[in-house]
Amino acid sequence: MRRLSRSCSTALPLRTVLPLRHVLRIGAALLLASCVTPIVPDLAATAPVLENFGKTTQTITTSKPEAQRLFDQGVLQAYAFNEHEAVRAFKAALAADPACAMCAWGVAWQLGPNINATERGDQTEMRRYAALAREHMSRVTPRERGLIEAMTARYAGLGVPVREVPTLPSDICGVKSTKAPDPLDLAYLAHMRELAKAFPDDADIASLYAEAAMIATPGDWWDRKTGVAAGQIGAVTAHIERLLKSAPDHTGLNHYLIHAVDASPQPQRAEAAADRLGVLAPQSPHLRHMPAHIYARIARFGDAVRVNQSALESEVSLAELIKRQQFKVVKDWDGHNLHFLWFAALMDGRAGLALETARRAAKRSAEDKHVYAEYNRSLPLLTLIRLQRWADVLAEPAPAADAGKRFGTAVHAHARAVALARTGQLAQAREAGDVVENAVTILKRERNPSGDESFALTLLDVLLTWQQAELALAAGDADAAQRAAQRGVDLEDAIEDREPPLLAAGSRNLLGHVMLEAKRWGGAEQAFRDDLADQPGSGWALRGLTQSLTRQGKSTEAATVKAQWEKAWREADGVLRKL
Repeated sequence: MRRLSRSCSTALPLRTVLPLRHVLRIGAALLLASCVTPIVPDLAATAPVLENFGKTTQTITTSKPEAQRLFDQGVLQAYAFNEHEAVRAFKAALAADPACAMCAWGVAWQLGPNINATERGDQTEMRRYAALAREHMSRVTPRERGLIEAMTARYAGLGVPVREVPTLPSDICGVKSTKAPDPLDLAYLAHMRELAKAFPDDADIASLYAEAAMIATPGDWWDRKTGVAAGQIGAVTAHIERLLKSAPDHTGLNHYLIHAVDASPQPQRAEAAADRLGVLAPQSPHLRHMPAHIYARIARFGDAVRVNQSALESEVSLAELIKRQQFKVVKDWDGHNLHFLWFAALMDGRAGLALETARRAAKRSAEDKHVYAEYNRSLPLLTLIRLQRWADVLAEPAPAADAGKRFGTAVHAHARAVALARTGQLAQAREAGDVVENAVTILKRERNPSGDESFALTLLDVLLTWQQAELALAAGDADAAQRAAQRGVDLEDAIEDREPPLLAAGSRNLLGHVMLEAKRWGGAEQAFRDDLADQPGSGWALRGLTQSLTRQGKSTEAATVKAQWEKAWREADGVLRKL
């Protein structure tokens, strides 16, 4: 469903304006912001020396070489999504040259929204650094002036005259978002789009334009049903691709291209960028990890394993480097990188590594109280279910009895219900399954569920359908099992826009299993083909497809698919390579 694509037949006018209420909101903010006092730079600010994050050639207006070096470091940290270190570098650059307008611009930039955290919060400090950049703007280049004016617009003007803020030509064609973009994000994007037109060959401006477009495009960047790009995502993708021909080693361009297309119908557009990125920035945990977002979409699961392992190694070496220079480590990517390594290893058929990684993720979240930590602590059980290791599932200890651990308790009960059903203990399986049924019922009664409760219900709803399918299958009701498994597919499709998929994209695999057990060979074939359309190159789907084709006597086709399966799982654990 995410792989389809079509041309966009309509577009909005090029120069439509924001609704009046948004223009008035911006105007009121400008009035309030016009008397913002610029911040006084901290002349004692310092930053660690961080190398091997790529290169940049963005020369700024400063007479201090140290300010230029630290500005470059700040930009590269920003491209590595290490905003805390970027701010530290930009502030140190200001200490080296308190009149450096672009150094102040850099602090304002990195204190603001990013594509992983689009909320704004208290903007006082951002505005004061933007005001400082404006205070020293008289001697900068036209390019720098444009960037500072764009940053000024991002934080409600700071005295810049109100003007019509255009929305942008849309590739959206009916794509809807659940959240409207902040009008100031649209204002900033409008400025960055104009700068990209004025400096069409500037790789750094292109990177900033891409980031602005992503922040100003809430919701999916590509329609999962039609494959059409939302907002300016299609435009920035094409712009980045053009510039990468002349600047193939630009860290920002390669990074943002991966983000731009990883959920698109054509993730292979960023395959070359993925192959380059980790090599360009070997000290960056995030940039060494990022290729996995493309590799997982184009069936290079082994490479997704490799880059996440290297990212975890970089996290250790980077932390040691920062500590040796007497600075505090302020960010790490281990949680996301472990999660992605778990998914990649599971899809690569490397059962031992997947389970080991799941246990590492669970241990990392052992003391945390939120529901996502419960999810992490449940990863070993979810892994054992996929691996069909029923004795190990039943041996897993239950979470401590605690009303605040409802999700973990329900997942444990779900795992037991499935294992008991698969081992012929149907009565006990139903008893265990009641815990999951009750948890879902309670969560659905909540009128105003918290974020934690909503997250728990979303996943437990899917797991409940899986459990219902297993219990029905064990009871000999193939029709009910098929209906439940199909509901699981529909529910998981609606939620699995995360990377990696929280439930390892297991619904179609289960539907195929139900069809095989019911001896509905044609239905099984279709389920596994659909799974391959959703997860190209999946060894799980190829194995199931081989079985379903063999049962139908399609020996030639089965042999071809089996060869594909064996190639896909050439690194897989031996037990998974058996039919």
